Amino acid sequence: MISTLWAPRCRALASSLLLSPGMRPRQPITHLPSQAPSLTPAAGGASIITRNATKKAGGSSNNSRDSAGRRLGIKVWHGTEAKPGGIIVRQRGKKFLPGDNVGIGNDHTLWAKVGGVVRMEKVFLGPKKKRRNLVHVVTDTGGADIVSARA
Repeated sequence: MISTLWAPRCRALASSLLLSPGMRPRQPITHLPSQAPSLTPAAGGASIITRNATKKAGGSSNNSRDSAGRRLGIKVWHGTEAKPGGIIVRQRGKKFLPGDNVGIGNDHTLWAKVGGVVRMEKVFLGPKKKRRNLVHVVTDTGGADIVSARA
C-alpha cells in the first residue's frame, strides 16, 4: 500500500527538481520501496537536492540599549508640608512655574525657599492667556515673610 502511493510522488519529485544556485545534490537514494523504480544517477534518474542556508548568521542588535527612568514628577503634593530647600517638582521644561517662596533650578526643578504648605493653582498667564500651573509655599505666619519669586 505504501509503495503504490510513494512511487508516483518520488518519480514526479525527481523529474521536477533542477539544480539552482544554493542547492547541491545529496547522496543518491538506494533504498526505496520494492515496487518503486531506482532513482540513482547510474539508472538514469535524478538525485535528491538540498538547499544551503543563504541567510547570514544572527548577530548582535544595534537598538538593545535603554536608559533608566529620570524619576520626574511632583514630589510634594498640594496641601503637604514642604521642608526648606526641599524639591517640590522635578520636570523637563516649565510645566509648573514657581510662585511665592518657590525657586527654580537650572534643570527647571522647583524647590521650597522656606518651609510651609504647598499650594498649587492654575492661572491664565502670558499674551495668549495660556493656562499655567503655579506652585506656592505658604508659611504658617500668615504670609509676613513670604519671598516672591516673581519680584
